[in-house]
Amino acid sequence: MIYDYQTKNISFIKMYKELKELGIQNNKFHLILYDKDLLGVDPYDSNLSLEMQAKIYKECIINYWYYAREVVRIPTPAGSCMYELHRGNLATSFTQLLNINSIEILPRQHYKTYSAVCFYSWMYLFVAKNYNIAFSNKQLEDSQLNIKRLNDLIDLLPSYLKSHMDPKYDTNNINLLRIASNNNTIKALSTGKDKVSADRLGKLKSFLRPKTFLCPV
Repeated sequence: MIYDYQTKNISFIKMYKELKELGIQNNKFHLILYDKDLLGVDPYDSNLSLEMQAKIYKECIINYWYYAREVVRIPTPAGSCMYELHRGNLATSFTQLLNINSIEILPRQHYKTYSAVCFYSWMYLFVAKNYNIAFSNKQLEDSQLNIKRLNDLIDLLPSYLKSHMDPKYDTNNINLLRIASNNNTIKALSTGKDKVSADRLGKLKSFLRPKTFLCPV
């Protein structure tokens, strides 16, 4: 394992320097890279060899920070851009990777939703198997919008990182996403007005099994 100080994602370098200036010893965990052959490699290079594509795919599986730092692209009206790291989404991702429940409160326009979508896209595509993920919001339309955001993010990924997806067998609509090869699903839910309606809405006794994430994004 090494640390990638050469990354083109400047926000990750800035975060390293900020944590170091604050006196935090564990200040560069988000720069971790397990395969040194990937230093300086562009995951979007059209001339990547099959071996290099396989290395990137493997690194995505074992290293969320690499996926967020180098691979993910966020769609914007002006075009796609790299994931921007700040102390808020750094802390949230850190606790998620340690399976610690957390609540994130940030001002608007600080990428709360896309930071969450980025993390769950990583789980949905590369890590989880036989998982149900529920996107919950105050209105069903907002949950459906977050399904769309996740789809938009996945669409921007290199094709070789989506080779296990197959439209013949997968499900992809505004209410439900499912990858057949790993049996992962993401379902859009609204919020129940009381315990009874919430239980009925989420089918908490049947749909939500132990391997389930309720994501109020």
